[in-house]
Amino acid sequence: MDENNYENKHEHHHENCFLCGHPVLKHILVGLLTFLGAFAAFYVVTDWHYKRMLDPMVQMRKMDRMMMKEARQAEQMMHRRMHQAERLENRAGEIVHIEKTDDAYKIIMNLKPFDNNEKNVEVTTEGNKLTINAAGETKKKNKNAIIRFTQSFIFPDEADLGEMSKYRDGEKYIIVVPIEDD
Repeated sequence: MDENNYENKHEHHHENCFLCGHPVLKHILVGLLTFLGAFAAFYVVTDWHYKRMLDPMVQMRKMDRMMMKEARQAEQMMHRRMHQAERLENRAGEIVHIEKTDDAYKIIMNLKPFDNNEKNVEVTTEGNKLTINAAGETKKKNKNAIIRFTQSFIFPDEADLGEMSKYRDGEKYIIVVPIEDD
């Protein structure tokens, strides 16, 4: 008998329920409440976002990060440029180097970068200054590149640029500038 009382106690009577008799209206109201809840959530999140976006402290932190990023990029660019200049300087040492003996200066030039042709090398003198101009074309990985090289040497008065001689020895082009005996 307790069981019957228990069931009767928790039974719901919906005789006075307006929405139970109008299921279409019930669905419309549920949809409307869901839409209003979603709109309110969207509005709150958007409001937080715009308040944060317009907050001066947030903007200052963003600017600081952007400035730090630009400073790092500038530093990396300078670092790359320094390495590039260093590599170029090392390559110049591979192309031309000078030796001094008791009776002459020898300028030894590698002809590989200049199509292995001494005709691509021009040597001019002006007073005690010797200038080497060279050009060549290289092909690397389907790319053609033109290499242009210019270097000047200033010799002491004891060097006789008028008696200069040039010859080829394998892949080397050798310029000999004799030293005058006093």
